[in-house]
Amino acid sequence: MTLRLGRRFNIGATALVSAALVTALVAAPAHAAVTISGSGSTAVKNLLDVCIPDYQKATGNTVNYAGGGSGAGRSAFTAGTVDFAFSDAAFGTTEAKPSDFLYAPIVAFPLAVMVKLDGYNDTLNLSAKTLSGIYAGKITKWNDAAIVADNNKTVQTPVYGKEAVYSMRAKIDPKTKKPMKDKKGKVVMEKFQSGTKDVVTGTKDVVESAKLPATSITVWFRSDKSGSTGILTNWLTKLDPTTWTKAGSAGQQTFTSAFPGDSVPAGTFQGGSGSDGVANGVASKDGSIGYAETSYATERKLLVAKLQNGAGEYVGPTPEATAVFLNNYLPGAKGTVNVDVLSKASGAYTLSSFSYGLAYGAGKDATKQATVKEFFTYVLTTCATANAVAKGYIPVTGALSTNAVANIAAIG
Repeated sequence: MTLRLGRRFNIGATALVSAALVTALVAAPAHAAVTISGSGSTAVKNLLDVCIPDYQKATGNTVNYAGGGSGAGRSAFTAGTVDFAFSDAAFGTTEAKPSDFLYAPIVAFPLAVMVKLDGYNDTLNLSAKTLSGIYAGKITKWNDAAIVADNNKTVQTPVYGKEAVYSMRAKIDPKTKKPMKDKKGKVVMEKFQSGTKDVVTGTKDVVESAKLPATSITVWFRSDKSGSTGILTNWLTKLDPTTWTKAGSAGQQTFTSAFPGDSVPAGTFQGGSGSDGVANGVASKDGSIGYAETSYATERKLLVAKLQNGAGEYVGPTPEATAVFLNNYLPGAKGTVNVDVLSKASGAYTLSSFSYGLAYGAGKDATKQATVKEFFTYVLTTCATANAVAKGYIPVTGALSTNAVANIAAIG
């Protein structure tokens, strides 16, 4: 089934699914309690950790979600060992996949670049070229000239000058050396410069160098096959294609296969399993940098970088900035969504994407697939709309939500 999507994605929109449908889904299940299992994206797990207990309470069904990473989820889904999966990337062109399945773009999210940098309490800006250099192993210190340049501040400062100070005095007759008088006998006064004073004559722009420490950079990456790695490395491929030449399809890549060198540098580069593994690694060592869905950084009180977009602005991974970027999506096959990281839209945070629910079209246990359909609809139309923004995600709403619901209806 090919999903034809609308062209707008609005964070503030109301999900275009009737309240009656949602109420029916959670209040009156059409079957006895069912257990379904899934695996996949760890980026979306923090939201599912909220949605799953609420869904179970509302329906009496049980949902087991193991996480494990998008690649592991796709593999398990292809092998038929799970009832559903979540993936932050579509299947690669040569990757094994089920013969009959569909994607449901259930939630969107920004990928945060998170940093632990003790003693640095200012904003951290990173251009695409600088982030590329860090992840390519070319930039190894936090006070590298490229990072400092990204974080230099232009401030207006006053320009001072001298201004003459004038006073009055009696005019002296050059012959008599006495004060001159007019016909009425009054002393003739004259104006003279008695000195100068300091005054502001204008302002000028002055660049203040960022005070970044000379701490060594430890780069954390996903050691598993990861949709988050796919989002990051494909972003780098588009924005610094002369360096990142091996990223290929998001569905096939690991960080080590995408790395633009013979091998990932030992010691200064560290692998972590899942978003938790990367976030915990960053939090454990001063000077570390990593990537994960924003809530993983928030939970650990890590510094989150602002990234430079195509308009030249440094923008953080806020819900609003993510929504501005994802407004420019284009429909893909089977419900996938394509975005343009080269977008020059003002205010856009371009390191953002969608997490897809993967479900079978036919040929599986009908009762379980009905429950998957119910669970996906609940997450899309009820849980995400209520909880996504607070957890650092973006709910899928408007025309995209309407079409996603239609695609979910084809499950089983």
